[in-house]
Amino acid sequence: MKIRSRKTKKQYFGKKIVYEYTALSIGIPTRFHKDVEPFLDTDLKMHLKLEKNRIVIVLEPRQNVSANRK
Repeated sequence: MKIRSRKTKKQYFGKKIVYEYTALSIGIPTRFHKDVEPFLDTDLKMHLKLEKNRIVIVLEPRQNVSANRK
């Protein structure tokens, strides 16, 4: 598994202002797709831990804390 990096450019005001940033992504292997499927289209909270020679990424569902609008 690799962490991929790509540069993204957003243009505003008819190309007068260009906002450029680096986006990182991780591909999820096919064997984990069934495990990840219940979390698709949900907001996730991410925690990142650095251990000796490892990166541990913990994703958990984010709770909706907005007020009831009734």
